[in-house]
Amino acid sequence: MSTTLTVDLSPCEAAQQTGLSRTLIYREIERGNLHAYKVGGRLRITPEALVEWKRVHAVAPRPQAAAYEPARSAQATRGSDTFATDLRTIREESAA
Repeated sequence: MSTTLTVDLSPCEAAQQTGLSRTLIYREIERGNLHAYKVGGRLRITPEALVEWKRVHAVAPRPQAAAYEPARSAQATRGSDTFATDLRTIREESAA
């Protein structure tokens, strides 16, 4: 029978692995966001708990925002040749 021994991390080691401060690791444990256990008064964090904490706190990228392009009226598209004329028309339409 083979027993696999995983090396659990101290808060300091978890901080080094994540690039965060030790204080933040302790705070996350205190808040219940990062699961840890005590052995003789010392906190230990399993690698699985650290992976789960990272997964839960992962930031999803924002969806690509659609480019804004106001709807052009038939009058604006007919023969306006300057930006100022188009802008004036848009403002007039939105005021109405």
